[in-house]
Amino acid sequence: MSEAPADTGERIATLERRIAQLEKINHALTDRVERSTSSFGDSYSLFTHNLTLQRHVEEQTRELQESNRQLHKALSDLQSATDQMIQSEKLAALGSLVAGIAHEVNTPLGIGVTAASHLEESVIALERAFAAGAMKKSDLANFLATCQETVEIILGNLTRAANLIQSFKKIAVDQSSEAWQVIALKDYLKDIIVSLTPKLKKTRIRVDIRCPEDLRFNTMPGALSQIVANLVGNSLIHAFAEGEEGVITLTVKPGKQGIVLIYKDDGKGIAREHLPRIFEPFFTTRRGQGGSGLGLHLVYNIVTRNLGGSIGVSSVPGEGATFTLDLPGTGDGKQGTAG
Repeated sequence: MSEAPADTGERIATLERRIAQLEKINHALTDRVERSTSSFGDSYSLFTHNLTLQRHVEEQTRELQESNRQLHKALSDLQSATDQMIQSEKLAALGSLVAGIAHEVNTPLGIGVTAASHLEESVIALERAFAAGAMKKSDLANFLATCQETVEIILGNLTRAANLIQSFKKIAVDQSSEAWQVIALKDYLKDIIVSLTPKLKKTRIRVDIRCPEDLRFNTMPGALSQIVANLVGNSLIHAFAEGEEGVITLTVKPGKQGIVLIYKDDGKGIAREHLPRIFEPFFTTRRGQGGSGLGLHLVYNIVTRNLGGSIGVSSVPGEGATFTLDLPGTGDGKQGTAG
């Protein structure tokens, strides 16, 4: 028996409603899947971008690290080269000191030899006159006068040579030593200036030392001599024209923990734009004319590193330059001597 049409229609209507409901659910699921897929795509795209960015950052970091390593190496090489050049500068200064002192000593010794030869001739002449029985009272008087004059010349020049050698020995030995010791400061400054006589005698520059006679100071004498020698050399090269008269003044005053050394020349001064750079290595306004650019850098290093002090400079063009050194008198971590 077939179903009744009414029942069949109802079932069809029910199926259609069910199909409609399923289609709605399918559309909803499809939309959700599409939204999820879109969201996943955006997340994946962001993830890919972040990964690419991270790789780029890592690559840049590696490049920066390599550049930093190369810069450190270059800085180390530059420092090593600078230290070697500073050491060469020290040795060159010592060599110049040796050559200059040798030349200076040669002069009084030469005069002494000449005077001794003249005395020898006078002795031989008097001896011959005596042997021949022809010696007169006037011959003896002349001989004695010659002896006195000649001995004075010989002693004066030998004393000069001995002083030069003594100063040279003290300065040269000290420059090769880094030992701290208590020195009579004014006498030592005089020895330094004596050792610079070969340079100064070719000029019309006078050096005045203003220091308490009884001031004793605990320092590295070799470092101090290098400081003064380089400051004087800097003045001779830069501050004064050839043949120009001038005065260099070294003034020493007791400080709180040591001394204050004021070095001043009355030369042409330092240009304002050069003042901030004068302690830089290789900076010079006279390259190829006697300036290496290491003299004042060497002074700065010795003052700050070796002696633990400080140095400053002031200058007005046409009125000279002044270097003020604050030097603590200590070599063992204790307060030093300056008294």
